[in-house]
Amino acid sequence: MDQVQRFIHDYLVYLRTKIGEHIDESGDLTYAFYIDQSPYTRLDTFEEPATKNAG
Repeated sequence: MDQVQRFIHDYLVYLRTKIGEHIDESGDLTYAFYIDQSPYTRLDTFEEPATKNAG
C-alpha cells in the first residue's frame, strides 16, 4: 500500500494541485496539459500518460 500511496495517490494529488493553481492564476486549459510533472519522471510509465493524465 505504501507504493500505491506514493506512486498513484500522491501523483494524482500533485496533478490536481498544480492544475488547480494554474487555473486559479487564470491559466488556459490548453496549457494545463503541460504543467511540470518532473517530480514523477522516475515512474516506469511516466512518458506514456503524462500529458493525458494532466488532461
